[in-house]
Amino acid sequence: MEKENLDLNYNSVSEIKALLDLMGLGPRKRWGQNFLINKGAREKIIRLLELQDNDKLWEIGPGLGAMTKLAASYPVDFTVFEIDPGFVEYLTRAMIEFDRFRIVTGDVVKTWQAEYENHGIPDKVLGNLPYNAASAIIASFVEHNILPSRLVLTVQSEMGDRMTATEGQKNYSSFSILCQSAFDIKDCGVLNPGSFYPVPRVSSRIVLLTPHGKYQNMKDRKLFQILIRDIYVSRRKTIRNNLNAMAGQRFARFGQDVLHQVFEEEGIDLGWRPERIKVSQFVSLADRLADKDPERKDEKDQK
Repeated sequence: MEKENLDLNYNSVSEIKALLDLMGLGPRKRWGQNFLINKGAREKIIRLLELQDNDKLWEIGPGLGAMTKLAASYPVDFTVFEIDPGFVEYLTRAMIEFDRFRIVTGDVVKTWQAEYENHGIPDKVLGNLPYNAASAIIASFVEHNILPSRLVLTVQSEMGDRMTATEGQKNYSSFSILCQSAFDIKDCGVLNPGSFYPVPRVSSRIVLLTPHGKYQNMKDRKLFQILIRDIYVSRRKTIRNNLNAMAGQRFARFGQDVLHQVFEEEGIDLGWRPERIKVSQFVSLADRLADKDPERKDEKDQK
């Protein structure tokens, strides 16, 4: 690959196409690859990160490096996670001048934990997330309580709506609750389909996530995650009906009476639907259940 091919105009679809042809690559649908060709949007994302000297920065899905080169101009320790071997090869050569730059190859959901164990939690995270994997990526961070000080991400507009929805709204879901249990989430603007190549069928949003620290003392984080997931399996059913189903499955150790009791103690009408329950109430419900959990009691008795 000649040197001039590494100095890519990231705003030019024709140059991106030419480079992909030269490399024998193309946008892979199975990995949800869409390149952000909107220069203003890229610059906005980097500004929102508020990078400081010596920040530990992660980027998810750098692709051909459109935002990567912008971010690498700051004096940061920079790690990128890229699943496509062709892009890894390109970035290895295109980023050779940056000595505080590392590439982790593979699916970020499967690779970030080893990076964290070896090098610690990042200060900042950015990513133009693939539509088909964004929720899994974000959830993997929250579920493991990995909460960088700022995450600036592009996601499908519908997902952005889910992340920011509050109780009672149609987009409020278990994913809304999971995200909001860890982060304050700010909608930082819509990106129209023309901001990307290939042009997706839907618009995107830039979202800023900052940890609020409200629920760091949650008694059983895993129990909370299972609770919000299971009670939304049948979101159109009443809480009572959902609890009755849950008592016969992963919450069988509590029994129907205890499940009903903790919801009633929280002041929740069992005739409601799950989308009426606030994030803070779900945290309180999980804590109440943790206090009554026979499995936790057995663990304490064994110590």
